[in-house]
Amino acid sequence: MVPTKVEHVPLASEADAFLQAWRAHPESDPPSEADCKVRLKEIAKEIEETGLYTHKPRELEFGARLAWKNSNRCIGRHLWRSLEVRDYRLVHTDSNREGQTIEALTSHVNNAYRDGKIKSIISVFAPRTPGQPDPIRMANHQLIRYAGFRETGDPSSRAITAHFRQAGWRPEKQDDFTLLPWQFYWDEKPGYVHDVLAEQPDLAKEVLLEHPEIAAFAGLELKWYALPVLADMALKIGGVVYPFAPFNGYYMGTEIGARNLADADRYNRLPEVAKCLGINASNERTLWRDRALIELNRAVLYSFDKAGITVGDHHNLGAQFEAFCAHETGKKREVKGDWSWLNPPLSGPQTPQFHREYDNTVCSHTNFFYQAPAWQQAKPSTGCPFHL
Repeated sequence: MVPTKVEHVPLASEADAFLQAWRAHPESDPPSEADCKVRLKEIAKEIEETGLYTHKPRELEFGARLAWKNSNRCIGRHLWRSLEVRDYRLVHTDSNREGQTIEALTSHVNNAYRDGKIKSIISVFAPRTPGQPDPIRMANHQLIRYAGFRETGDPSSRAITAHFRQAGWRPEKQDDFTLLPWQFYWDEKPGYVHDVLAEQPDLAKEVLLEHPEIAAFAGLELKWYALPVLADMALKIGGVVYPFAPFNGYYMGTEIGARNLADADRYNRLPEVAKCLGINASNERTLWRDRALIELNRAVLYSFDKAGITVGDHHNLGAQFEAFCAHETGKKREVKGDWSWLNPPLSGPQTPQFHREYDNTVCSHTNFFYQAPAWQQAKPSTGCPFHL
């Protein structure tokens, strides 16, 4: 299960690998072999002249979808063909680039939410040019995310919260669910801090958690936002890196109920849940954590369903991923996977993924990769295949 280290490959070779991968998906209307040869000559010439090449619209569209399909850690990849790709590669050249970017991202959030019927969207901004600062990035990990203060909020957000406060952010409240502002980086220089989610309170749809049987559960005042939009990963297509390409899917319930609200180094709410439900937490052999965890996850699924908002559960998503793997195998396309991520943090052995092994070799030419946060100084590479 140890990932294989990604080797650095010349840009033209990665472009070729991408086009060949496209041709391996005949149902996606790929270019012909002759067209690929012509295109590769164009790409080689452009690389020689500029050090980079520009994707055509169809290349960008299929490439973004393929990057999702190639993401070893994602169990929701069976939906990869439905990804809507938005092209904002020239926004950074606009005289009102901050306003245009905020407008693009608020449109992304609203259209992805779609009255609760969540649609997967990616908004692709300017590519990285070798030897030059990134045209645009964002400080935020996600477009919608809770702040972390000394005593309240999400502990995983404390560092970025401190950064925003140092940059001048003064939130009206500092509670467990204060939404973070946005900040863009232009040519690796920080822009203004925009408290977009405070100014547009209807943008971040939040779900108040209730339990299907225990009315007192609502008194815990737990909630979570409906739409996860990752904003700090790099999209790579045929060797070209897009350092800012926010994208969303929809939540799997355990991400919220078994991790975000339950982990000891996150919201750590299991003791409160156990107390609310009258579970004996006097010692570990009562399995109070396990019982509280189940009920918290039931509350997440129940509440999202009641609100009419798309949410996955680990059993159905596990079965869908298994069907996706079978379909790809039938097409002679192997699905790579990271076993430790494909297994849910709850009832793992009850899902098909637990009983399978996966080749965790990372596709290096077209994929999503972690990168050093825009607001921190670049850190030395760890050699991890999931990092650029």
